[in-house]
Amino acid sequence: MKKITLPICAFFCFYLGFAQQELINSENKWLLHHMVIDGTTIDVPQAPLPMYIPGIRFSGTDSSNYNFSADVAGINGAFDLEPPLVITPTSFTIQQPSVTLGDCSPNCILESQYLSTIISGNFNPLRTLDYEIIDEGNGRKRLTITTPEGDIAVHGNYILSIKKFDKKNITMYPNPVQKKLYFDFKGYSVEKVNILSVVGSSIFETKISHQQNSLDLSFLKPGIYFMKTTYKDGDTTVSRFIKE
Repeated sequence: MKKITLPICAFFCFYLGFAQQELINSENKWLLHHMVIDGTTIDVPQAPLPMYIPGIRFSGTDSSNYNFSADVAGINGAFDLEPPLVITPTSFTIQQPSVTLGDCSPNCILESQYLSTIISGNFNPLRTLDYEIIDEGNGRKRLTITTPEGDIAVHGNYILSIKKFDKKNITMYPNPVQKKLYFDFKGYSVEKVNILSVVGSSIFETKISHQQNSLDLSFLKPGIYFMKTTYKDGDTTVSRFIKE
């Protein structure tokens, strides 16, 4: 029994440490790309410099002093009033969410959506947020935070181009999906799509013809997945969906 238990423990400890470091060691803050609140997608204006883009930073050298700070254009910020932040491979728990009370103008609506709705959840103590980190290649990573209410905030470790973001705002339905997933690529030419697991590994890849508008995903097990779309001009997007 010991021969089995020890390797499992070693793997779990390694995975836990890896997830924490992936979340914390993002070099700069995770920049907010867009949110989905009550089923509505909210685009986030992208400024030229990362310091002016809404986002979240995680800090700390070990589990005894992990913490975070989230801000909207450097005005007000959210943080944990009673650290340390508790981080697992799939979630982080805020002991007591708090937001500074300075003047929010001209970003009051965005600040309320990101800091209050997504991060603090109206200041509920012991608030646990799920997270997933997807490696998009070329040094780009995407952080998706999901709230207990089902709202989503998608971040990246890179600045999102305004032109590309508008272009890549594709539609997928139904979500959750049971069998067929339908999509609308807004008239742009698609080369292929790749279905990824929550840890970023490829499950399958297929070419997409101009007339094709759906994929049969009945073979997938229930869970959370991502569809990576590669356009013929070389651009890519990653969209999240749930398989029932």
